[in-house]
Amino acid sequence: MGAKSRLQQRDAHAKGRSIIAWDKAGKNLVTAGVDGKVLIHTWDPSVPSAVIATIKAHNAAVTCAALSPNGTVLASGSVDHSVKLYSYPDGKFQSTVTRFTLPIRCLGFSATGGLLAAAGDDDGIKLIAMADNSIARILRGHGSPVTWVAFDPKNEYLTSADSDGTVIFWLISSGKSLHTLTQIAPRIDVEFSESSNCVAWSPDGNLLALPGRKSDVLLLDRDTAEEICTFKGGHTSPVSALAWSLNGKYLATAGSDLQVVLWDVEKQQDIDGMLFETPLCSIAWKPVENALAAINMEGKFSVWESAVPPHMVSPTICVKSSLVSATNFEQLHKFSDDEGSEGHGQSIDLGSQDTAGGNEDNDESNGEEEEEEEFLSSKRRRGGNSASLDDVYDKRPAKRPQVETARASFTLKVPAMQGAFQPGSTYKVEGKRWFLAYNLIGSISSCDKDGSCHVEVEFHDITKGVRIPAMADYFGYTMASLGEIACVLASPQNGDKCPSTLTYRPFNSWASNSEWSMRFPANEEVKAVAVGNGWAAAATSSHFLRIYSEGGVQSFILSLSGPVVSMNGYQHQLVVVTHSSNPLSTDDQAMEFVVLDLQRRSKVMDGRLPLSPGSRLAWIGFSEGGSLGFYDSQGVLRRHFHEFGGCWVPIFRAEKERKNSSEVFWMVGFDETQTFAVICKLPETQPLVFPRPILSFFKHSLPLVNADLGGDDLENDYLRHSLLLSEARAKADRAAGEGLDADHEDDNVLQKEIEHDKYVLRLVAAACKGDKLVRAMELAASLRLRKSLEGAIKVVNAMRLPSLADRLNIMLEVCQKIVFKNGLLTSYPFSAATKYAKESGRRRFRTCACTRFFHLGAYSKSGGFGERACSKSRSARTTTISSPRSSASKTSDPERITGDPEGAASGSGSSTRQSNSFQSTCEDVARSGANLCSTEGKQSFCKITDAKWWSLHIEVVGAGLSQAAPGR
Repeated sequence: MGAKSRLQQRDAHAKGRSIIAWDKAGKNLVTAGVDGKVLIHTWDPSVPSAVIATIKAHNAAVTCAALSPNGTVLASGSVDHSVKLYSYPDGKFQSTVTRFTLPIRCLGFSATGGLLAAAGDDDGIKLIAMADNSIARILRGHGSPVTWVAFDPKNEYLTSADSDGTVIFWLISSGKSLHTLTQIAPRIDVEFSESSNCVAWSPDGNLLALPGRKSDVLLLDRDTAEEICTFKGGHTSPVSALAWSLNGKYLATAGSDLQVVLWDVEKQQDIDGMLFETPLCSIAWKPVENALAAINMEGKFSVWESAVPPHMVSPTICVKSSLVSATNFEQLHKFSDDEGSEGHGQSIDLGSQDTAGGNEDNDESNGEEEEEEEFLSSKRRRGGNSASLDDVYDKRPAKRPQVETARASFTLKVPAMQGAFQPGSTYKVEGKRWFLAYNLIGSISSCDKDGSCHVEVEFHDITKGVRIPAMADYFGYTMASLGEIACVLASPQNGDKCPSTLTYRPFNSWASNSEWSMRFPANEEVKAVAVGNGWAAAATSSHFLRIYSEGGVQSFILSLSGPVVSMNGYQHQLVVVTHSSNPLSTDDQAMEFVVLDLQRRSKVMDGRLPLSPGSRLAWIGFSEGGSLGFYDSQGVLRRHFHEFGGCWVPIFRAEKERKNSSEVFWMVGFDETQTFAVICKLPETQPLVFPRPILSFFKHSLPLVNADLGGDDLENDYLRHSLLLSEARAKADRAAGEGLDADHEDDNVLQKEIEHDKYVLRLVAAACKGDKLVRAMELAASLRLRKSLEGAIKVVNAMRLPSLADRLNIMLEVCQKIVFKNGLLTSYPFSAATKYAKESGRRRFRTCACTRFFHLGAYSKSGGFGERACSKSRSARTTTISSPRSSASKTSDPERITGDPEGAASGSGSSTRQSNSFQSTCEDVARSGANLCSTEGKQSFCKITDAKWWSLHIEVVGAGLSQAAPGR
C-alpha cells in the first residue's frame, strides 16, 4: 500500500501497548506505556523531542491517558485499578479520583471537560464529575471489558465499545442506552491482542468511526447509528487504531498489517499510506499542522510530517463535506477564551458570506438543502446502506441551477501568543536540577527531589562573587534573574492560600537581614522578573510593571501595553518585551519593546521587535557594554544600533555556524565582537546543570549577499567595524553632551577608526584589482585617518592607476590640517584633532553623530563644554572652500573661493596658487571662530554642511558673531 517508513523513532516506553496524544496547542506529545510512566515530550519538526516531564504515579502498566479540552488537566488509568489526575503541562500529581476492582482500559473527557468517563474490566462505566471528583453516574450494559469510551463533540452522547465487538450509544443526560450494536466490531483479547475496539467521533459530531469485522472501517450516523459507508481495501488485517483530522476531511487508520492508511472521507478512498516495521497501537493527528504521531508495540513513537500530500487540502483547513452537516461544521474551530490554556492555538469561524445573490436565491438554496437532507434522512429510516454517495445523489431531486448565488465559508486560524519566559532559563526536568537563570555572570539552579526543593547561586568567576549558600525553597520558585550584586526570584500562584511571591537576595550588604519578599494579591501573578544595580522589577498578569529598590521599597508602578513576554536588566537599564497585538495569520508574533532608565526615570527607546518569520523570542538582554540584543527561535541574533534613528541589525546566525543538524545553539549573551552560546546535541535542546555547560564563542557575521569586494569575511569585517565605530562615536558624544569625562570614549573612537581603516584599505586593494575604480574611490572616502588615506594612495600608485591616484591626492589635500594656530585646531581626521585638544589643555574637539561636523569649543571656568551653546546661536555666516579639480569644474562653481579669482578661471596653471589660497582661506574661516572663543563663556563651532573631494562647505556659527567669515 504505502511506502516503507523512514521516520526516525524515539524511545518512550518498554515493549507493550502504549498510548500517544497531542496537547491542544500541538507543541507537546503525551505518551503512556507498560512501564507505568506517563511522559510529556516537546516536539519541533527541526529538533528531536525531549522529555520535559516524567510522571511515575502508578505502580503498574498505564493503559490509558486523556487530556482535558482546555489542556490543563491530564488523566491516566492503570492496571493498578486507579485513575489519577495531574496538572498540565508540568505533570504535578493532583489526586486519585477513583478506583476499580479490576484493571482500567479507557478514559475520555466530555466536550466541556465537566465529565470524565472511566471503564475497564469492571462492570460499568463511571462518569466522574470534575468539579468535585464525585461519581455522577455509572452506566451498565456491557457484558465484557470495555475497551474504549468517547464523548460526542455536541456533548449529548457517550459511545463505548467492548472486547466482544459491541458498541453502545448512551444519552449523557439520562444515562440510558440509545442504541446497542452487537458484534459490529472485531472480538479481541484485552490482554494480548494488538488491536483494540476504538471508536472516534468526527469533529462535528455527525459521524462515528469504528473498526469493522472484515478489516474495514465503518462510519455510523449520529442519530440513527446506521451505517453510512464503509472504507474497504486499505487493510488486510483488523484495524487497531483510528483518528480524525481536525477538519474532519481525513481519517487515519492503523492496522495489524503494519500499515497506516489515510482516507478522504468524502471521496471514500485511500489517498496515501505508510508501512511500518512494528504494529502500531495508537495514532493522533497534530491539531495545528499536517502531521500524524504514532506509537508502536515496541514503545517507540514517531511523527509523520506532511502526511497529507501537499497538493491536497491540509487537515487543519476548514472544508465542507457532503458527509458532514454544514450547519454544524463551524464547531470544528471554536474560539477558546480560557486563560488557563495560554500558548494554545485559537480558531475564529468567520461564518458564511453571500455574494452576488439576493434573498430569494438564498431561500431557494436553503429549500434545496432541506430537500436533500430530508431525502437522505428518509433513506436512513428505510434502512438503506450506501456504498457510495453517488448512489444517493443520483436518486435525489434534481437541483435547480445556481447562476448568481455563491456562498463562501472559511475559517481564520489565529496563532497562539507566546507565553512569558525568563532569558537563560531551562525546562524543569523531574528529579534533576534545572536552571532558573543562566548568564555571563553565573547561574541560579533549582532541584525538586523527594518533596524537598532548594536553590543554588553560582558565579562563573569565583574571585568576583562571594560564595552564596544554598537556600531552601518554600515557595516553589519557577523564575529568577541574576545580577552582579543581587538576584531576584519569583513563584507563581498555587491556589488561594499560596499567592505569587517575589524574593530579593543581595550578595553583599552592610546590614543584616537585607533579604526581603513580597506577596502579591490573589488575582495578580508574577510572569517575569529582572534585577539590576540597586533595583528589582516584576511584570505581572495584571499588566503591571512593579519596580522595587534594593531595600524593598516599591519605587514605581507602570502599566504595560500588553501581556509581558520577557524582561532583563543591566545596571540602571531595564528592557521589557510585551505583545502589541494578536499574532498575524502567518504565525508572526507581534511584539514591542521598551528600554527604561530606572535611575533617571526616563524612556531610553522603544519600538517593535523584528522577529524572524514564524519564530518565537528565545532570549533578550544586554551585552557586557550595555548594547541591547535579542535572539529568536530561528537562531538569529540581532543587535540594536543608533543608525537611522535606531535599527536592529542581524549579527549572528546559528545556521551558518552549525556543523551538523544535531547541534542546537542555546543563547547566553554577546559582546561587541562575539556571541556566547552553549551547543547542545540532540535530542537535548537545553543544557543540563550537570555536567556543567561549556560556553562556545562565535564571531559576529552579518548575512551579506555575495559580492566581489574581496570575500564575504572581509566585507563583513568592514561593515561590522563601521557599525562599531558609529556606536563608539555616538557614545562619546553622549558623554560629552552630559558634561562627563569622555577621554576613555575618545580613545575608544581612535582605536575603532584604526580598525575600520584597516579593513577599508584591504577592500580598496580588492576593488583596484577588480578594476572597480568608482568603488575604490567610495571606499577611500570613508577612511578616517590621514595616514590611511596616504596608504590608499600608495596602493593605487603601486597598481598603476593614475586617474584614481590624482583624485585621492586631491582628497588628501582637502583633508589636510586647516588651522593650527591660536591653540585652536580643526582638522581631518577627528582623532588627530581630539589628540591635539587634549594636549592643548584649554580647548576640546568633539564630533557629532554626523561625521561632517567640526566643533570648536572653549572651556569656561565652570568646565562646561561649548557644544551646548551652539543651539543658541543668533547668527551664522557661510563660505565655501574649493580645491582644484579640473579647469571645467573650476569655472562651473560660482561659490568657489580662492586667493586669485582670475587665476581660478585661467586653467590648470594655477594649481599651486589655488592650493595656497585654499589653505589660507581655511585658516581665516577658522580664525573667525577662534576670535569668538576668546571671550569667556562664548563658544563657536564650524559645521561642514557638505564635504566632497573637491570642496568643503563650512558654516561658522557663534553666539554674538562679531566677525564675518572671509571671502564672501
